[in-house]
Amino acid sequence: MASPVQVYWLKRIDNSRLMRQRDPEVFRHTLGLLGGALVCGVVLLLCAWQHFQFIHTGYQLEELQGRHEQVLDWNRTLRVEQATLLDPMRIDVLARSRLGLEVPAAGQVVPVGPIAPPARVPVLARAEKEESAGPPTRVSLAD
Repeated sequence: MASPVQVYWLKRIDNSRLMRQRDPEVFRHTLGLLGGALVCGVVLLLCAWQHFQFIHTGYQLEELQGRHEQVLDWNRTLRVEQATLLDPMRIDVLARSRLGLEVPAAGQVVPVGPIAPPARVPVLARAEKEESAGPPTRVSLAD
């Protein structure tokens, strides 16, 4: 059997001078979709940034709380050490044993600087009568 004859018609069309016209409605629709997608993307990125910032701040807070506890512990240790070093009995033992110091005798103490007069204490009432010929003196509480 013979195969049927196939015929191809060749039609020469020159479309090089044709210009495609754009539909302004489709362009506006595409621009609106692109703008909406851009706004949604920006909102999503802001939410993600806020979430990651929250997590990062939580880590920083935990680190600072750990440092705070370390500093408080160090402060307690230093206060105990200071109290131990300032103990008068310990200082007395060290002065006697290492430095060979002794308690001073009564004649060895030399006061340095001006000697302050004893503070006057106001007398409000007396049990005995004073025998003075002059008028009573006033006592001020400002002294």
